[in-house]
Amino acid sequence: MTETLPRLQETFKSLFIAPFASHHWASHRGRSHWSHLEGWQDAVAGPLCAILKTGSCEYVYSRDDVYFREVSDPSELRAKLLSWLAELVAGVKQFEVNTSQEAADLEFMHSLVAGMQELVERAYVVEQSRWQSTKNA
Repeated sequence: MTETLPRLQETFKSLFIAPFASHHWASHRGRSHWSHLEGWQDAVAGPLCAILKTGSCEYVYSRDDVYFREVSDPSELRAKLLSWLAELVAGVKQFEVNTSQEAADLEFMHSLVAGMQELVERAYVVEQSRWQSTKNA
């Protein structure tokens, strides 16, 4: 594994926590719109947080609920996270820009979801590596 969990955790914080805690939104509408998409953000954040805190997301594979029913390995988890992320992207695309401040907020939202997609891929590598090592043990 080439990346350290602390570095991935910092990326996670910058994408999932900082936009609410410390980012200065240029418009009230932009911040409000991002807040309305919190459900999709949380869906993606949960499994990522588990991987980045513990190096594992094993808990999802045994769940038989609406969220993880068909998730039984890291590839399926990756696909599920990317499908939720696609819903988040669709929500971001619904934001209609009326001012330059709102355009700046939309650009920021796009940068966040692009970063989230990259983080899903990086976390997948961590989880896949862990998965393979437990299967080979």
